[in-house]
Amino acid sequence: PNGSGKTTTIRMIMNIFYPDTGSIHVFGEPRSETHTDRIGYLPEERGLYKKMKVRELLRFYCELKAGKADLVEIDRWLKKMELSDWANKKVDTLSKGMSQKVQFIATVATKPDLIILDEPFSGLDPVNTNNLLSAMLDLQKQGATIIFSTHDMATAEKVCDYIFMIHQGKKVLDGTLDDIQNKYGTATLKV
Repeated sequence: PNGSGKTTTIRMIMNIFYPDTGSIHVFGEPRSETHTDRIGYLPEERGLYKKMKVRELLRFYCELKAGKADLVEIDRWLKKMELSDWANKKVDTLSKGMSQKVQFIATVATKPDLIILDEPFSGLDPVNTNNLLSAMLDLQKQGATIIFSTHDMATAEKVCDYIFMIHQGKKVLDGTLDDIQNKYGTATLKV
């Protein structure tokens, strides 16, 4: 549910917020600033420089993250996300869905070890939702670890190997989809 602590938990993983108690471990180690270079993060609040051209913006973000930009990789992602025709246009000419796909490309173009997506489908139409979902599944097949938050359990069931649910900052369940369905699935009523 809204306000359960999904974004707060993600921000603690990213060292934006610090836990009041306990600790966060990433890549098997206590969370540190050095891990940030290995994580691609798509925040819930999107932020793009509106006066920059799309390809220039992506190059800039990749250089910030990795110290260099792989223009072939950027162009591959632009094609995959059906944005090649918009590569030399300013960000402020893009629709909300296109802007969201640009932000997704900025998150994954440096090939991070861990990808964290906070509400990646929010505000997307069904076609762009499917495009983004397809890209996520391709990354998963290539071995990427992806954490994403969602309110949509149907989407989570389609793409997740492991589900973690929280309410009011507390874990209420976690496990594989099969484990959860075996434990709780008999009392489910769909209307």
